[in-house]
Amino acid sequence: MIALVLLPVPGTAGFDYRVPEGMEVRPGDWVEVPFRKRRLLGLVKEVRETPEYPGTLQEIRRVLSSAVPPRFFSVFARLSDEACTSLGITVAHLVPKPVGKRAHSPQLPFSYTEPAKEVELTLEQKRAVEAIVAGMGKGQKFLLFGPPAAGKTEVYLACAREAREAGRASLLLEPEISLLPQLWARATRALGGPPAVYHGELPPGARWQVWQEALSGGAAAAVGTRSAVFLPFPRLGLLVLDEEGEPAYKEEMAPHYHARAVAEARAEAEGPAVVLGAAAPAVETFFRAEKGELVLLQLSRRAVGQPPEIRAVPKGEEVLGPELRQALTHHLLRGGQALLFLNRIGFFTGASCRRCGEVLRCPDCEVALVFHLAEKVFRCHACGRNFPDPACRRCGGTRFRLFGAGTERVEHEVRRLFPEVAVARLDQETAKDRDRILSDFAAGKIQVLVGAQMVGKGLDFPRVTLVGIVDADQLLAAPTFYAAERAFQLLLSAGGRAGRGPWPGEVLVQTNLPEHYALASALRADYLSFYATELRFRELLRYPPFARLVRILATGKRAEAQAQKIATVLKEGGLEVLGPARLHPLRGAPRFQLLVRGRKDLPITVRKLLPKLPPEVRVEPDPLWFG
Repeated sequence: MIALVLLPVPGTAGFDYRVPEGMEVRPGDWVEVPFRKRRLLGLVKEVRETPEYPGTLQEIRRVLSSAVPPRFFSVFARLSDEACTSLGITVAHLVPKPVGKRAHSPQLPFSYTEPAKEVELTLEQKRAVEAIVAGMGKGQKFLLFGPPAAGKTEVYLACAREAREAGRASLLLEPEISLLPQLWARATRALGGPPAVYHGELPPGARWQVWQEALSGGAAAAVGTRSAVFLPFPRLGLLVLDEEGEPAYKEEMAPHYHARAVAEARAEAEGPAVVLGAAAPAVETFFRAEKGELVLLQLSRRAVGQPPEIRAVPKGEEVLGPELRQALTHHLLRGGQALLFLNRIGFFTGASCRRCGEVLRCPDCEVALVFHLAEKVFRCHACGRNFPDPACRRCGGTRFRLFGAGTERVEHEVRRLFPEVAVARLDQETAKDRDRILSDFAAGKIQVLVGAQMVGKGLDFPRVTLVGIVDADQLLAAPTFYAAERAFQLLLSAGGRAGRGPWPGEVLVQTNLPEHYALASALRADYLSFYATELRFRELLRYPPFARLVRILATGKRAEAQAQKIATVLKEGGLEVLGPARLHPLRGAPRFQLLVRGRKDLPITVRKLLPKLPPEVRVEPDPLWFG
C-alpha cells in the first residue's frame, strides 16, 4: 500500500511513501517519515495501491496517532488554495502535533468565578432557540442580531443544552481569550459540567489532549478562540461565533483563514447549525442576511437592565477631560464600577526631538516608538525591539517631547486623580494576570478597570455603571477601509458594558468628531443607520461585499521587483490590480503591497495565475488591514 503524506514543505502537494507490511495507516493519521536527511511528521491524506512517483519509495517509519477525520481535507484544501499555500504547510499550522507525554487538564482552566443567577428566557429568545435547534443536523446558518445585553449568550447556552440532549456536541467561540473565563463559567452551569477549553495560549500537550478528546467524542462541548473552529467533534450540532464581526477571527499567518468561513464550510460538510451573533455584525454578514443567505434572528431589546445614557464630550489636551473626571467621581461615590477603554497600549504613544522636531522611530521598521513607563523603555510595536536610551537619528538629540496616551497612561491618571480607588489595567502587557483581574473586578475588589479592546466587548459585569471611551477619534485612523466599521463596533460594544444590572448606566465618548456617521450612529446605538451609510460607501468604492479583495505582500531585498512582476502577471490575466505600494519596512526588510480586486472566485483565479511563489511573497484573501 502507498500513502500520500502531506509535509510542511513549500510548493508541494504531498509525497508517496510505502506502508510497511503489517502497519495500519489510515487517512488523517500523523506519521513519521524520512525526508532528505531529516525525519518529519506528516499527515496522511490518502492510502492507495499504486504510487504516482515512478522511483523507489521510502517507507513510513511509524504511525503516531489519528488526528483528523478525512472529511476535513476538503476544508483544508479550500483554505490552502485561497492563500496560495501548500496543503502540507496548511495542515501543519492548523492541526496540533502529538506529544510524547500525555498532559493532564487542570480541573479549573480559569481561576475566574462569579455569582450564579437565574435566567428566564424572553419570548424572542425562546423563538431564536427553537429556530436554531430545528436547524441542527441541516447545516442551517443564522445571524443572531440584537443590542448589547439582549441575551445572546443565554440563547447560545440554551441551544447547547438542547444539542447535548440530542447527543450532539457544541462549540462556542469568542474572539478574545479574555472573554473565555466568563463564557466557560456560564457554560459549566448551563451544561452541568465544564466544557473543554481550546485556544492559542494552551501548551502543546494540552492542545493535543483537547483535540483528541474532541476527535474521540470524549468531550461534549468546548469553548475557545479562533483555532478551536477546527476541533474534530464527530457529531457537531452547534457552532457559535459570538461577536462575529471581530477581526480577531481572521488568522494573520498563512493560511489566513477566517473562522466564520471555516464554520460555514463545516455546516455544509457536517450539518451543524452555525450561529453568528453580534450587536454590530460585519457589513458583509448583514448584507448576506438581507439577501437570505443567512436566517436573521433578531432580539429587539435588552434582556437585563436599561439602555445607558450615551453622550459625546470634547476631547481636549487632558487624557481624562473634565466631564469624564466628574462622571468618575459621581459613579464611584455611588458604589458603581467603571470601565475606561482606549485601543492603544503603552504610556506615551509618540515622541519628537526637542531640538529638531523629528519623530522618534524604529530604525528597522520606520514605526513611531511607544514609551512604556513601567519598564522605562521606548518600544517598536511592529518588531518588539526595545530602546532604553534612544537618540534622534537626524540631529543626535536625546531629549524628547512626549505626546499621545495609551492604556498605561490612563491607568496612571486614574491612580493620580483617585488615589483611594482600586484600579487595574487589562491589555496585552497584563494578560498573564487576566483571570485574576477579571475575577477581582467581578467581585467588586477593583473599582476602575482600564483596558484596550479586550475589555470593550462581551464582558458582563452588573456593577458597571460608567464606561468611558478615552479617545474615539483614533479608531477612525486605522489603515483600512474597515476603520469606520471597527470604530462603530468597538464603541457600541464598549458602551454596552454599562447598565447591565439594576443601576442606570452612562457612557461618555471623548471625541472631536461627534458628527462622523460611525460615531454619531454609535452614540444612538443605531446599527441600521450605520449599515445603510457604510453600504453606500462600499458600493461606490467597490469594496466588500460588492467585490472581493486579495492582498499580496512581498518582503525582502527583491520585494519591489517581485511585486512589479506579480502585478504584470495579474494584469495580463485580466485582474484589477492596485499598486505596488511601498510600506514601512519590518525589521529592516523592505515591503511592497498589491491589492487585487475581483469577483467571488478571485483567490482561486490568483492561485491559477501564480502557481509558484517564493517564500518571501505572501497571499492573503479578504484582508482586514493594509500596512
